[in-house]
Amino acid sequence: MTKKDDHATKADIAGLKSAFAGLKDDFARLEAKSVTKDDIARFEAKSATKDDLSRVEGRLDAKIDRVAIEVVRSQSDLREVKETMATKGQMERLMRCFDDFAARAVHYDRADATRGQALIKVEAMADDHERRITALESSPRPPQAP
Repeated sequence: MTKKDDHATKADIAGLKSAFAGLKDDFARLEAKSVTKDDIARFEAKSATKDDLSRVEGRLDAKIDRVAIEVVRSQSDLREVKETMATKGQMERLMRCFDDFAARAVHYDRADATRGQALIKVEAMADDHERRITALESSPRPPQAP
């Protein structure tokens, strides 16, 4: 509108038309993005209530308690294993004892074999000695000198 008079010119009307056309497009975009009653109903159906959250919290608390108990049991079991388990040094000492025992057993086994062979020789000598004594005793004796 011009300042001289209060009447609108064709140019003023054309400017208003283009401005209204832009507003019409803006309203259409807003309407497409706006929330409807159906959208609100779907949201309410999907959203949790305070009671729902309380029930979930209770179940989570129970599960957390069970996990905590299992952790305590596992720690106790682990402590027991650590207390009763042999250390590397203890196992090495035990293995040295086993090795020493095995070496002694081998030594005694060899000594026993050696003693066995010696015993066989002694028995053979005793048998030979016994045979000679028997032969001497059964042979006629020469007369003894007075």
